[in-house]
Amino acid sequence: MIEEPDWSTHAITSAISPRFLELYASIMMQQAVIEYELQICIALLLKLDYERVQILTAELSYRQLVALVSSSMLKFNDSSSERFKEFRYALAKLDEFEKLRNDLAHSIWMHSPDGIGKSGAKRMKTTSKRKAGLKVLEEEYSEEELEKQWKRGNFFIRELRKRVEATVS
Repeated sequence: MIEEPDWSTHAITSAISPRFLELYASIMMQQAVIEYELQICIALLLKLDYERVQILTAELSYRQLVALVSSSMLKFNDSSSERFKEFRYALAKLDEFEKLRNDLAHSIWMHSPDGIGKSGAKRMKTTSKRKAGLKVLEEEYSEEELEKQWKRGNFFIRELRKRVEATVS
């Protein structure tokens, strides 16, 4: 039998700076906020209460939420209208954020090339594809870059919601 130690006596340590870890976690959490806001937009457009929109969207992926909110917006807006163009622009920026979140989440992380506990970090992503074979991607991320991306994700979901609210008002 494997006996677990007393976890209260073990510290969590990382070679990656605490600020980087905070920003990393903030981006993961921001994606959940974005998906929640997409659910609210769907509720507004389809005139659903909170419980019904949860029944409809609880198991949907980000891409499925985007398809549903986009289709719903098109029900009320012409695709060539300024409002829909702005909506689509904000959605494209949210797609960029979601890609970043996926890149961050599905990587192996190493400390900054400047040293343990220093600002920034390096990610490694390994893929093995049938036609391309083995590929290893390594790239550095700064704390400033993550903070900017978090702010952009937060900004563009609010802008998207404004377009939805203008549609239903």
